[in-house]
Amino acid sequence: MEKGKLIGQGRTSEVFEWGADKVLKLFRSDFPKIAIENEYKTSLNINVHLNLTPKVYKIVEIDDRTGIIYQRVNGITMMEKVAFKPWSVKSEAKKLAELHESIQQKVDFTIPNNKIKLKDNISETDLVEDKKNKLYEYIDKLADGNVLCHGDFHPDNIILTKDKPVIIDWMTATRGNPGADIARTSIMFKYGVIPEKTYIEVKIINFIRKKFYLEYLKHYTSISNVKIEEVQQWELPIAAARLNERIPENEKLALFNFISTKIEKIK
Repeated sequence: MEKGKLIGQGRTSEVFEWGADKVLKLFRSDFPKIAIENEYKTSLNINVHLNLTPKVYKIVEIDDRTGIIYQRVNGITMMEKVAFKPWSVKSEAKKLAELHESIQQKVDFTIPNNKIKLKDNISETDLVEDKKNKLYEYIDKLADGNVLCHGDFHPDNIILTKDKPVIIDWMTATRGNPGADIARTSIMFKYGVIPEKTYIEVKIINFIRKKFYLEYLKHYTSISNVKIEEVQQWELPIAAARLNERIPENEKLALFNFISTKIEKIK
């Protein structure tokens, strides 16, 4: 089968139509194949345990690139809904919090450990060795956990269908402490860069994003056993590990500044 029209893209992949009811997530040519295989295996496992994810079919090779065939999910992202209806910020933020809390179930299948993955990612960053070692020791002292962590949980990865929300992009899923996954979402809300917008548009988006994030965090901590202080404890290593990702340079600089400030306070 030939891939259809391009319907979406991100930093690691492009998404194409694949027949009437499937999509092809085609990864960039320089993206590690082992990471694609891990996403495929993880997605298979999670689809068995959660009724909130697309079906996953097979790995394919197209145009000298590797891709995964997924079920096509028809709807709009939560991000798009908030953009179209800014007055829905509060209700959608609460919905995101409830959805995040609902997936944080105990894991009984093979999936990477969050602490180990954080250390692996930090080891590949440009941080000096002394800072890396401080971070490794800091991570070891944080509370362990064994719940499902998405690793990239934000409104653009939630598709709202007529029946239910569907969570996509499980490439970075791990098992670990629930506070770590909330911290990951927090870091993206706080430091994620808004691309190619005017000064006024950036101001408006930042205002809406901050309101969304604060409502999300407030509601999550009210319905879970996780305290804000526990989330904050994880932000430093989460931010450091994010430096190993394909993010804009100005976002990296902001994260570097945050890390430098926080790491000095480690005893």
